[in-house]
Amino acid sequence: MAASKVRDYYKSVRRVISALNSNVTVKQLLDTVTRRIAQSMESGASLFLLDSTREKLIRSSSWRVPQSYIKKGLLDAEKSLSEIFTGQPVIITDITHDKHIQYPEMAIKAGFSSILGVPIIINEQSIGSIRVYSKESTGFGKEEINFVSAMANLAAAGLHRQMLSENRQQIITDQLQPLPISTQQIGKVTFAHPSEEEFAHILDFYGIEWVYEPRSFPLRWDDTKITEMFTPDFYLPHLDLYVELTTMKQKSVTGKNRKVRRLRELYPEIKITLLYKNDFDRLLAKYKLGPLAQSKGEGVSDVLYSSAKIQQRVREMAEQISGDYDDKHPVLIGVLRGVLCFFADLIRQISIPINIEFMAISYYSGSERSSVKVTRDIDIDIAGRHVIMIEDIVDTGMTLNYMLNYLRMKKPASLTVCTLLNKKARRLIDLPLNYIGFEIPDIFVVGYGLDYRENYRNLPFIGVLGTDIKSKVSGIKKPSR
Repeated sequence: MAASKVRDYYKSVRRVISALNSNVTVKQLLDTVTRRIAQSMESGASLFLLDSTREKLIRSSSWRVPQSYIKKGLLDAEKSLSEIFTGQPVIITDITHDKHIQYPEMAIKAGFSSILGVPIIINEQSIGSIRVYSKESTGFGKEEINFVSAMANLAAAGLHRQMLSENRQQIITDQLQPLPISTQQIGKVTFAHPSEEEFAHILDFYGIEWVYEPRSFPLRWDDTKITEMFTPDFYLPHLDLYVELTTMKQKSVTGKNRKVRRLRELYPEIKITLLYKNDFDRLLAKYKLGPLAQSKGEGVSDVLYSSAKIQQRVREMAEQISGDYDDKHPVLIGVLRGVLCFFADLIRQISIPINIEFMAISYYSGSERSSVKVTRDIDIDIAGRHVIMIEDIVDTGMTLNYMLNYLRMKKPASLTVCTLLNKKARRLIDLPLNYIGFEIPDIFVVGYGLDYRENYRNLPFIGVLGTDIKSKVSGIKKPSR
């Protein structure tokens, strides 16, 4: 290797060390790593991180890599290069004859001939990879491997430092929480619409990993030329779910609906959900944000479930729980405050011995850096106990998902869910619900513990809020005055 090339490698390493020791963000550091590799090796370069399931590689940064190749889709860690699992550099000298190339046609179209993969390792565990794409068939010599390995080590140092910084207080106060590798927190993303950024903040709050526009799906072709593509807004790796926000005017919504139908026809294995404007506004209203939260509720316009009907259903659920948990002495846990009315009525109807506990959590307030936290934990040791999570309402499933994951780390013998209301229309995370009081449509309900701006909790029935945010539901009666 020419001495000038070696000097160039050392210069690039020094540049990254300088960036590491400065106040640049981790995103800027990773961009510097991939840019310097691509420039020094005159090749394409990408940096990937594993998601929390350790099944998908999510691209964090790329240089000199065509957009068509970047948008090819997420990489499956098991089907891709093996450097993640071996912890050692891997060289593919001919991408056309190697089973570990997940998208060979796209790689060939991008003009690549060979690939070098080097793992990014923290605490003896692979958390990601740097991939170098060469347009020439090459064996990648010892100097190239050492250079990329050094850059991978510097990237690991920057990632580890941020992980410790962002999670130090959480680790101190809650030893149950693992130290996560959070792909969505690495740096700012340029969103096409403010609603996308707000949705990303909500996902961050609940610790749900996301990738913005990771894949473009071909929908139509003219012979071999692609004439129409569709790029969903978000991919949630842990849920293997794509989410498309449709917060624009009706003409655009109609077009997106058509594309989603086409995508489902062509790619039946892909899970995708649409989040409409009304869905998104109601999601924000839940946290007292957005246009609906600024409107004035005009009182309860309709009764969805009367007090008598609620009490009858609560008795039925209590009887079922009593039968299912006979001789098991379960622990019932509720999250304050909306569950209070339902929880109190339910336990008075259960005929077997039980323990009760309450928890409290922080709620999303629009802060870009906030995350959900348990502000009041249970006192009982539930290891080996049978636990029933009591909920007032399950809609998106994000809060419940967080709470179930939190409680599972306490190692109960079993963990089930009992909810008074189940609103499937806005479900993002599909969780098993063992006991359901009522299935409700996508309407904004109050009463029997449920609130709007901390009002209406004390109503003995469940009603639909006034004209500003109500939806028409057939068969709902007017409340008696």
